[in-house]
Amino acid sequence: MKNPQWDLQPAVTQLSPEEKNQLVNLLSRVGWQKTGKEIFEAIMFPIFPATQSECAIVRQINSEPHVLMLYRDDEHYTGYHMLGKYILRGESYEQWVRRTVGAEAGLELVTFEFIRCFNTRPETGWVPGHQMAHFWYCEVEGEPTNGKFYPLTAIPDDTLGHHKKYVDCLRAFLLRRTMMKVGIFFDGVARAREWHWLCVAYNPVSMKLLEIPGPMEFQTLGEAEAMVRDRFYVGDYVGLVLFDDMGQEIYRSFA
Repeated sequence: MKNPQWDLQPAVTQLSPEEKNQLVNLLSRVGWQKTGKEIFEAIMFPIFPATQSECAIVRQINSEPHVLMLYRDDEHYTGYHMLGKYILRGESYEQWVRRTVGAEAGLELVTFEFIRCFNTRPETGWVPGHQMAHFWYCEVEGEPTNGKFYPLTAIPDDTLGHHKKYVDCLRAFLLRRTMMKVGIFFDGVARAREWHWLCVAYNPVSMKLLEIPGPMEFQTLGEAEAMVRDRFYVGDYVGLVLFDDMGQEIYRSFA
């Protein structure tokens, strides 16, 4: 998955003064809108982080949230993923997201909401170059010209590795929306490691009654959510709080 040039690229530019001048002159002729695949990949994958959108198109089907997934098979990715496009020079957030949902699935953007950023690096084995992805929750009009809707808890097994994590974060976003109705009180109290989820007992009484030895970390939201729900206790201020890797409270097992 990692671009072959990633480990070969020098940390410091190794060009003669003449070569530098030649390169600068050549770059002045590179298009910012239509760069060309070979030129784009030679610059972005091994040298500079790229900024891309990841757009979650969610639809309720049989009272269950489903997300639109596309299939891709090329030299960089093979598997299912949500809609995404690199940002173009001069684009606003709305222009960027609108272009993504239109180009990827023929949909018309109605409104969109920021979920979070992802700092996804080649060391994960998921991406060819360093990516700073902006994740958006999108409401759209129309029927998609590409892809299929899947339940958030039953996406295809061959979904791209980073998009499995992104769908977990989409589920967390929706869980957090539900929690907002009763109040979010514990943001910043604890934080999971990157790409993980953390369950923390509300207090020492909770640790004892729920038989929790200490903070528990999980790789998937499903595992963490099950732990919180399974440790439900009928009593005031006894329970677990679930945090993401940004320190946001996602869910708790008490009001």
